[in-house]
Amino acid sequence: MSAKKTFTLLVGISALLGFSLCATQACAAAATGTPVGILDAIDLTLRNNPELLSLRQEAAKALAFRLQAEGTSQPEVAVGAYVDAQRENQTSDGSSRKDNRVARLSLQQTVYSGGRNAALRRQSRQVTSIADLSLAAAENRAVGELFARFYNVLLQESRIETEKAGIATSELHLREVTRMGELGLSNRLEVIRASLQLATNRANLSSSEGALEAAQISLMNYMGIPPEERRPVTGRLHAIELTGGRAESLAEAMKNRADRSVLENQLEYQANQIEIERSGTRPTVSLGASAGYLDPYRGRDYGDDTWRAELSISVPIFDRNVTRANVMRAEAVIEQDRISLVQKDLDIKSGVETAWAELESTKGHLESTERALELAEESLRLAGVGFQEGVTPQLDLLDAQSSLTASRLEYQRSLYNNMLAVTALKVTEGNIIDWVGELDF
Repeated sequence: MSAKKTFTLLVGISALLGFSLCATQACAAAATGTPVGILDAIDLTLRNNPELLSLRQEAAKALAFRLQAEGTSQPEVAVGAYVDAQRENQTSDGSSRKDNRVARLSLQQTVYSGGRNAALRRQSRQVTSIADLSLAAAENRAVGELFARFYNVLLQESRIETEKAGIATSELHLREVTRMGELGLSNRLEVIRASLQLATNRANLSSSEGALEAAQISLMNYMGIPPEERRPVTGRLHAIELTGGRAESLAEAMKNRADRSVLENQLEYQANQIEIERSGTRPTVSLGASAGYLDPYRGRDYGDDTWRAELSISVPIFDRNVTRANVMRAEAVIEQDRISLVQKDLDIKSGVETAWAELESTKGHLESTERALELAEESLRLAGVGFQEGVTPQLDLLDAQSSLTASRLEYQRSLYNNMLAVTALKVTEGNIIDWVGELDF
């Protein structure tokens, strides 16, 4: 029988023996509400995780920047009015008039800003892309972290099942040596050893239950669920087989990694920033017009409309090197961005290599622990038969029991590490969310 089938069988046996998974009050409290699977957990995390909620506000900031940038192509319109009064007459024809009434509508349109406004409009598109890509990169990382927390809960649940199976075996052995002692077939020392083994198993179970509760709280917190409202988790630890290799993963990463695309957009943003800074030494052209009601007008007491139109051209001559200094700073920033992009490419390549190396290592370790579990099961069987026949010392039997429990725990840990290695690779490729949707978890 394979280790996977045996492990499943042991879970069923522990259930038949009455060892339900949530025996403690802490586990019972966690078993309220609708169970959460990995797809549900991803949905809750993407909706509730505080870091992602905060990053979504960057989209609102990007929209504000876009509105401001697009406004540079539109005219400024203002309406004004005022009334005043003075002691002396305001007229020159002898009539009595001491107040002044004015209403005006004005319009100002920038025709050319030295390239500044056009660069701002291009930047607005890049700011929007950066906000969206930053959120996508954070979601990719968040789902990877969620996998570790989610399957850690399942790992701790499996650990409890294993410890309970060990308790069942120890209780059975204690009853057996106690009965043999009553028949004179065993001594007091053997009963004490069996009792000590059972006490150790129960202590390990208590530690496992504490670890499970901590893992549940950590997972619920990450999904934005209060501890008192935590929900049970459904799923299973299992090995994941992947196709492809390092070259395919690297191609996927270069195509999908949102954090790399953020740097590419940052380069374009900074190139436009240089244009904005250079506009300080370029001419600006604007048109203005105003119309209104002005009474009195030019010191004569009659009411009439007035209008005004103007063309304004401003050519900077010397700004005390302010523009030159700003351009130098902007060019330094774009060089830093280029360096960051080169380093990001190197990080991605290194990350792919590391992820595949870890995946291959965990796969080999999983196969070894599976074989070790099969040998531990056979060793316990032989030790049990030998003890019954009086040819195997009790210490060998107890060692075989402890070895089987340790082998089960190591096998479960290997399954968990294998899943983490696979998800780490998918995070590195930048497509973990799409990948999860394609599989049956």
